[in-house]
Amino acid sequence: MDELQDVQLTEIKPLLTDKTLTLLSCVFQEHDIETPHGVLHVTMRGTPKGSRPVILTYHDIGLNHKSCFNTLFNFEDMQEITSHFAVVHVDAPGQQEGAPPFPAGYETKDFFLFPLCRVNSVIGIGVGAGAYILSRLALNEPALVEGLVLINVDPCAKGWIDWAASKMSGWTSNLVDIVMAHHFSDDELSDNQEITQTYRLHIAQDINQDNLALFCNSYNSRRDLEIERPITGLNEDTVNTLKCTSLLVVGDTSPAVDAVVGVRFISMMQDCGGLPQVIQPGKLAEAFKYFVQGMGYKSNRYVVVALYNYPNGHPAHSSIHVGERLTVEGEWWKVRSSATGNESYIPSNYTTRVYNRWQYEVLSREKAEELLLLPHNQAGSFLVRESQTRPGAHSLSIRKRSDQERSSIKHYRIHQLENGWLYISAGLTFPDLTALVDHYSDHSDGLCCMLGEPCFIQGSNNVPVVTGPPPTAVRKASLNWKDVDSSMLFCKEKGKDNEESLVSEGLREAISSYLFMTEDCKYQNWNS
Repeated sequence: MDELQDVQLTEIKPLLTDKTLTLLSCVFQEHDIETPHGVLHVTMRGTPKGSRPVILTYHDIGLNHKSCFNTLFNFEDMQEITSHFAVVHVDAPGQQEGAPPFPAGYETKDFFLFPLCRVNSVIGIGVGAGAYILSRLALNEPALVEGLVLINVDPCAKGWIDWAASKMSGWTSNLVDIVMAHHFSDDELSDNQEITQTYRLHIAQDINQDNLALFCNSYNSRRDLEIERPITGLNEDTVNTLKCTSLLVVGDTSPAVDAVVGVRFISMMQDCGGLPQVIQPGKLAEAFKYFVQGMGYKSNRYVVVALYNYPNGHPAHSSIHVGERLTVEGEWWKVRSSATGNESYIPSNYTTRVYNRWQYEVLSREKAEELLLLPHNQAGSFLVRESQTRPGAHSLSIRKRSDQERSSIKHYRIHQLENGWLYISAGLTFPDLTALVDHYSDHSDGLCCMLGEPCFIQGSNNVPVVTGPPPTAVRKASLNWKDVDSSMLFCKEKGKDNEESLVSEGLREAISSYLFMTEDCKYQNWNS
């Protein structure tokens, strides 16, 4: 059976060139929108893309959209994603750069109110207070919000003990210290002084302090969102919950970690501190990419993999082999194997597209088994495939043993709830395929085994490509070691391997050296 190999596309052009992408990322439109609750500062990045939702961001206390999100949205991988969406950054009232102080009697509840004109739907990204505000938006306007990425969210109101503690800290600490403690743990404040000092100066110098104090008081006075996680078959129609697909993120040392884990933990990012979008923008960009793909908004980046030998016949006579990654040109596709460099014209239905190394477009059960039984795949190797008979439905295929029997491949149907969440077994649901794969990579939870490496694609992975005929095993007759003497162990000509010798020249030299050192003269001349 041939190796599974990777296939590259040569004539398929990206949606945007790097030059166009860079130009687009620099297009910003800033607006001051008059509302019944005052002026709202909004920044739009890019232009709306047809019926696609707008990415809407809302920052945390002590920050504005630039200090909270610029690092993330300027990251290369994130720019590739946002080239397919318009982005709207909302600054909380009075928190933008150069904001004038609020007039006397300003209603602090206005921080939680903002209009969205001419927007059909949104995917929200919020941090801290912004995550809470976007959660309220999703509860009040469920038809508007398609998805939420909530970073360091705390949906609970402050208890009276927390309220008293915040009051006492307000008497003994200045506002900047209180906001810094909201963003960073004690360890982070002492160990990562470069970034913490940068944000301390930003909070103290770039944000209007009176406006910031009102924002902090408003957030500390928030009410409980009273959301619960639905239980399949029990209360999914009656429970108060977010109806949209949602991803919760928290840094491993964030002060908000207990609050987030207590709600519904999805993704704890290592080495991210209290600001994952700033400390590790690459990790968050990757998580967001999988998140929007799970919602059905796929990027155009994929690889093409051969499903059949071509021309058909013995693999030794085929120029393209099943499982190879291909470079594609045309409809009768001209392809080139990334593994061997061989080129050929093959029908396009002899290939499939693969996203994220494990997500295969339309693929039959039998072909999934054939791919997983290829060499280099071991127990735990897996792929997720789209059904041929049920468009949009997926199955998980896992190799549970290392033998070559098709019975060693186990298949699981992935079910989808009305709200878009996915599950294999009832009671354990996931917002998207990536979250499902991540979970079962750490826990079997009823599967035949934990997920290991994705199905091997030759030409993509770091496993050497094996070419040429398979090695031939040569079997020699068994020896009666009682009849073996030194003449059978060593050849007479030094420097030349004798096919009849039972040991290599290197081993002969090692034994001779040992015998010489022990001054056993009787055997010193074995190699002479």
